[in-house]
Amino acid sequence: MNKQNLSKLKRSFLKKDIDISGRDEFFNSSVLIPLILIQDEYHLVFQKRNKNISQGGEVCFPGGKFDDKLDKNSLETAIREIYEEFNLKKEKIDVIGRMNTVFSPIGAMVDGYVGILNISSLEEIRINTSEVEYIFTVPMSYFEKNNPQKYYVQIKAHPFTIDSNGKKKILLPYDKLNLPETYSKPWGNYKHSIYMYNHKEEVIWGLTARFILDIVNMIKK
Repeated sequence: MNKQNLSKLKRSFLKKDIDISGRDEFFNSSVLIPLILIQDEYHLVFQKRNKNISQGGEVCFPGGKFDDKLDKNSLETAIREIYEEFNLKKEKIDVIGRMNTVFSPIGAMVDGYVGILNISSLEEIRINTSEVEYIFTVPMSYFEKNNPQKYYVQIKAHPFTIDSNGKKKILLPYDKLNLPETYSKPWGNYKHSIYMYNHKEEVIWGLTARFILDIVNMIKK
């Protein structure tokens, strides 16, 4: 690198927004974390996913995959998705801030935005039944008073896959790349935390629970 390129690098740092390296190699999505005022208390609004779509039957916030043909940024994704799922236009939403991006080791990154729904009741929400089975609310105070349960899953890096016929496919040819033999077998012992809240008959877990815990910690700080 010569002095001219070094100067270019310095200028690039001045314009650079800090982000996650390799983000475009992951599944990128956004959620809108909706709050609604009910009897002088703010509630979180959740949806139960339709059983016929991916992750069917699970509880989550409205959201979906970032689409670079439709969205300029992840906030536009969140706004577009809540319109598609709740039929609420952006004029009905007061976005108050962005949460830290939540990363799932299975390859997903989720940007979360907290927004106040400027509606008088849940009856103003007309759910898209092809994606949403039903919606419900939980007072924010419930999460402030109740700690989530904490579980773990074990994460390992696998340098190969085995298909349904038992055939092995090498993903990382350690020998051809002159890597240590240890990388010919799964490696890593990373324990990934899984949080879970139980409210009445609903199970709120995974990335959704992680966002809630982050909000609670922000309030307590």
